Amino acid sequence: MGTLFTMAWLLGLIFSSFVPTEAHQQVFLSSNDAHGLLSRQKRRNFLLEELRPGNLERECGEERCNFEEAREVFENQEETWKFFRTYMVDTNITANVCESDPCWNGGTCHSTPDDYSCICQTGYTGRSCEIENDACASSPCKNGGWCQLQSTHYKCLCEAGYYGQNCELGPQDCSSHGHTCDHFLPYPCGKLSVPLAIGDSDLILRALIGDQRCQRGEYPWQVLLKHNDEIVCGGAILNEDFVLTSAACVNHLQSFTVVLGEYNLEVDEGVEQTINVSRVHAHSRYSQMTFENDIALLELVTPIQFNNYTSPICLPETDFAEFFLMNSEYGAISGWKMKQGRVEQPVLLGVPYVPYIKHAICEGVQSFPIVYRMFCAGFEELVDPLCSLTRGSPLVTNYKGVWFLTGMSLGVDKYNCNKIPVYTKVSRYINWIKKIMSRSRSGLVTNYTSS
Repeated sequence: MGTLFTMAWLLGLIFSSFVPTEAHQQVFLSSNDAHGLLSRQKRRNFLLEELRPGNLERECGEERCNFEEAREVFENQEETWKFFRTYMVDTNITANVCESDPCWNGGTCHSTPDDYSCICQTGYTGRSCEIENDACASSPCKNGGWCQLQSTHYKCLCEAGYYGQNCELGPQDCSSHGHTCDHFLPYPCGKLSVPLAIGDSDLILRALIGDQRCQRGEYPWQVLLKHNDEIVCGGAILNEDFVLTSAACVNHLQSFTVVLGEYNLEVDEGVEQTINVSRVHAHSRYSQMTFENDIALLELVTPIQFNNYTSPICLPETDFAEFFLMNSEYGAISGWKMKQGRVEQPVLLGVPYVPYIKHAICEGVQSFPIVYRMFCAGFEELVDPLCSLTRGSPLVTNYKGVWFLTGMSLGVDKYNCNKIPVYTKVSRYINWIKKIMSRSRSGLVTNYTSS
């Protein structure tokens, strides 16, 4: 009996569990209510959101955004900044916009409390340096000129004989007179009037095998300086009134003469000219200790008479010399061979293969500082005759058939020239040369002054 009662009580308890009660309804929810409880509004930025197109609500509505994220939405610098200024006010935030790198193309950002500005790299403009402003893109330089970007504009490096802002004028007379060139000038600068009997490759071979004797007229700008009939130095003709040489050669001399058209010192060829010097313009900062500024201008008493064996060398503009000429493989030099103050070779020598040497290598072989107004050219196999030529000899460089003056050998004989010779870099003195010649023509310079 007790067993039957126990079983009936258990069955009743089980049955009652299936009958809904108020308490049961408070604990369990219907399926619809349960789904409603578990669901929530979808977040707008979900998996791989950075791969989706920019969305303003996603980027700046749900979370605090930065300038870069806002720029992804607008894809425009100005529109982004208009939004972002308002956004910072509405959200009561302060931001350093420069942290988001709003300046494009390498521009430098400067931030203010409510704005920013960009300092753009050369060639770019616009509020955020987003506009490419390559002034050289339109190829403004004419006649083969090379366009060089400056900070806010461009500059044209002109081919030989051309000038003007865009190299649109010319060709120019390279003899430094400033006249427009006349193609019918009988003796233009940097041109040979006497055709050479051998080609360029044979000239190089001639230099390497040790036969440096040149032909008459091969270096018509070469001059010889004499003091009391003794050879002092060499030099180069710039025009009919001026000769360029070394300051060391003329620094302590009171009088000397310039011989032009000279070739064989032992023979009178009938074309030589000997002219006295009226004014000496040695560089005022020439140093006998460091060999710096070893350059001098000589003004002649009477003008030079040009002929096939006497004509000027071209004086290049500074940029043209340093960007083009001195990036050439080699130049050429001429002079008479001297040993211990005596002539060893009476015929004019020419070394047509004188390689330019990098500044770092040049410094490593010299016992004195090689400043930026100097350079080295040559190699050890050509130390003789390079180190034996008359001091103040001109080193010239050919560019498309025209020769330009790029260096003057040092006028001192006290430095070690047993490896690579050192030259004064003429390109660093172009303005000085032109200024002196201009002042001299106007009568502002007295005799034998140092400038």
